[in-house]
Amino acid sequence: MEQEEYLKLFDLEDRLWWFLGMRCVSKALLDRYVPTTGSPPRILDAGCGTGGMVEMLRLYGPTFGLDASWQALHFANKRVPLTLSQGDVCKLPYASESFDLVTSFDVIYHSGVSTDEIALLEIARVLRPCGLVLLRVPAFNLLRGRHDAAVHTRRRYSKRELEQKLMQAGFVHEFISYSYCILFPVALLRRGTERLLRPAHQGSEVESVPSWLNQALYWILRMESRWLRTRTFPFGLSLVAVARKKAV
Repeated sequence: MEQEEYLKLFDLEDRLWWFLGMRCVSKALLDRYVPTTGSPPRILDAGCGTGGMVEMLRLYGPTFGLDASWQALHFANKRVPLTLSQGDVCKLPYASESFDLVTSFDVIYHSGVSTDEIALLEIARVLRPCGLVLLRVPAFNLLRGRHDAAVHTRRRYSKRELEQKLMQAGFVHEFISYSYCILFPVALLRRGTERLLRPAHQGSEVESVPSWLNQALYWILRMESRWLRTRTFPFGLSLVAVARKKAV
């Protein structure tokens, strides 16, 4: 990505419905699974990008950020003071059993990650026994489209596939569900239309939308985040998972 693209992402993360909704969903799961007693957890956001999630994560405990791009880290450093490192999610520059919680939002699916299996093994390595990972990845290959090409998507996942990969990396999943369920039919229709009409614009779909639409979409995701406290969804645009590293 170019500097201008990181600047655009940095700006959109604080106001676009997609990013605001992701925070709501993540917060609902963190509130459910992160202990409220004892010492605050040490947290790593693996693939923190321009830092859109770190302010929320810091509410739960001391937070560290890692990203492969120094340009992304430059913008992340503008948000809040925290310890940032440039590095590869498949070779995390931290000692084993350093963290109580690792988050990774839309990272391991990326073509720049050598393999998702190694990334998950590295996350398990830096977690303490019984530590948690909060993971989000894109769902369903039938939703693959021009946006995936623009953001270098290697794969989209099914629930069963993600469960298996977490298990193979030494995790026991506590929660796994599709999310952005209400928007799934709209996205499916859009992908079908896209394949038929082949629009000229081939870039990312992370773009500003009219204020009324931004508010409406954000409201939908806020509602879903409340429902995810007590239920799972059978389909959606993304998968979210909370898994616990097996005790030694």
